[in-house]
Amino acid sequence: MKRKSEGLMLGQLLTRVGRKIGATVLIEPHWRIAGQIIFKSGRKRYFRYNTLDLNPVGASDIAKDKGYATYFIKKLRYPTVQGDTFFSHEWCDAIGSKKNIDAAYGYARRLGLPVIVKPNSGSQGADVRLVHTKSEFYRAMRAIFRSDRVALVQRKVSGRDYRVVVLDSKIISAYER
Repeated sequence: MKRKSEGLMLGQLLTRVGRKIGATVLIEPHWRIAGQIIFKSGRKRYFRYNTLDLNPVGASDIAKDKGYATYFIKKLRYPTVQGDTFFSHEWCDAIGSKKNIDAAYGYARRLGLPVIVKPNSGSQGADVRLVHTKSEFYRAMRAIFRSDRVALVQRKVSGRDYRVVVLDSKIISAYER
């Protein structure tokens, strides 16, 4: 089945306008619904679907979507945890993808169990699970798909977990979870 097109006009429009004003437009290549505009001054703005970051909404939409956030963090050359996004069966059917729960389990096996599974748009650790077995994996993924149509499967890493809140280029809060 061919992947369905979102028909996003904003990315195409911004790419054309960007060339005229000397800005670079980077569009996430797989789904082409999220992007970054880099102006000559170095200032960056983000968009997702048709939400543009003239106010903080575009960047906020990207930050809430762990898959897209990871993509742009990698593009900025920061290290990220190895992982990939997968979709509920219903969402796979809607978008014409084969990245379903079974493909997710195959990926988890290639990464090597245990792995972390988490909802793409969740926060504060809700529905994040460390899974060791096939049955734990499927149970955790089904739980995620009750509230989110996209899940991440990531390699387990050890270390300290810090949360840092930055506002207007200033750290306003930092803590260890």
